[in-house]
Amino acid sequence: MNADNIIQPYIHGGSQERNMRAGTENIQSIVGMAKALDMACTGMDERRETIESIRQYLKDQLLAHFDGIQFHGDQDRYLYTVLNVSFPPSPKADLILLNLDINGISASGGSACASGVDVGSHVLTAIGADPDRKAIRFSFSHYNTKNEVDFVVEQLGKSIV
Repeated sequence: MNADNIIQPYIHGGSQERNMRAGTENIQSIVGMAKALDMACTGMDERRETIESIRQYLKDQLLAHFDGIQFHGDQDRYLYTVLNVSFPPSPKADLILLNLDINGISASGGSACASGVDVGSHVLTAIGADPDRKAIRFSFSHYNTKNEVDFVVEQLGKSIV
């Protein structure tokens, strides 16, 4: 056995789990995780349908209310919880995210791993998106409503016009 490949114990102390983890298993957390998994799986298809309908509703509303909208990514194969859209250049385009935030709307201008930094998305750059257009990523859950989408569209109208 190579001494460089010795796995160190996760928790030091007793000799449980072949000296790799001291202590008794956390039964409450194990049961809680099983319950959370059960809850997540129950109704998953219905939640997905709800999310996709809200995503499509926002897409339809954006097309109906704004000229020059572009959607990024493959529109036939996509992550159903995300919609990335860009708006044409305008004097107010740089303030869209700020105005959404001020009105309590959470959206992003970059990748999720770069939240809080408005440097644009390296992915959009890689797929050839126009850097002069303001791209915004909207994320959805089954808790979102059409009324919230209507509010987002209303606030976008105030931000762009």
